[in-house]
Amino acid sequence: MPPPTGGEPRERLVRLAVELADSGGLDLVSMRVLADRAALPAHTVYRHVRNRAELLSAMAEQITATGIPTAPLPRDPRQQLEQLAGDEWTMYRRHPWLLAVLATDRPPTGPAVLTMVDRVVAAFTSAGYDPAEAFRAYLVLSGYIQGMALLIRHDPADPTYQTWRSATRSRLERTGRTQVRPWLAAAGRTTPDTDLDTWFQFGLRRLLDGLLPDPAR
Repeated sequence: MPPPTGGEPRERLVRLAVELADSGGLDLVSMRVLADRAALPAHTVYRHVRNRAELLSAMAEQITATGIPTAPLPRDPRQQLEQLAGDEWTMYRRHPWLLAVLATDRPPTGPAVLTMVDRVVAAFTSAGYDPAEAFRAYLVLSGYIQGMALLIRHDPADPTYQTWRSATRSRLERTGRTQVRPWLAAAGRTTPDTDLDTWFQFGLRRLLDGLLPDPAR
C-alpha cells in the first residue's frame, strides 16, 4: 500500500489495518506494524490514530458501516430480525477478528455501530416491546450471534485443526465415549466449516420463536 498522501489518510490507515487483521488476526495489528506497512514514520500514524484502542474502534466502525444494508427492511418484525441477524453473522464470517472488538463490556460506539443496534431495537419495538425490553431482547439476540461466532475458525486453512479433530474423534471412539452418547457420534459426522451456517440458522429460528411468540397460540 502506498503512503497515505492525499485523500483521507486516516481512512486509508484504517483500511490497511483491516487488511492486516483479515490476513493475520488482531495480533498482527499494532501501531508499529501499521506504520511499517504504510511506509510512514510512527509519529505520522499517531497523528491520525491516537492509539491501538482508537484504531480497533475505527476498524469496527468501517466494517459495520459497510455491513449495514442500504435496502429497506421487510415490514414484518421477524423478517427484519432474521435479516439483521444474518447481516451481523456475515460480518463475523468475513472478519472473525471483529468479534473480539465488539463482544466486550466497552464496545465501540461510533455512528455505524449504534445504527446497527438501532435497527435491531426498532424491530423489537415494532413487535410490541417497550424501549427497555427491546434493548434486553437485543442483548439476547446479539449474545446468541456472538456466541455462535466463537465457533468460526480464524484460519480455515490451518492444518493443525484437522489433525486435532481427527485425533480427538479417534480417541473418543476408541474409549467408547461415542457409543453411550448418540449426540457425540452425530456431532462427529458433521463438519463445522460447512455446517456452521446451518447450526446458526437452526438456533436463530428457535430463538426468535421465543422472543416473538405467535399471537395465535
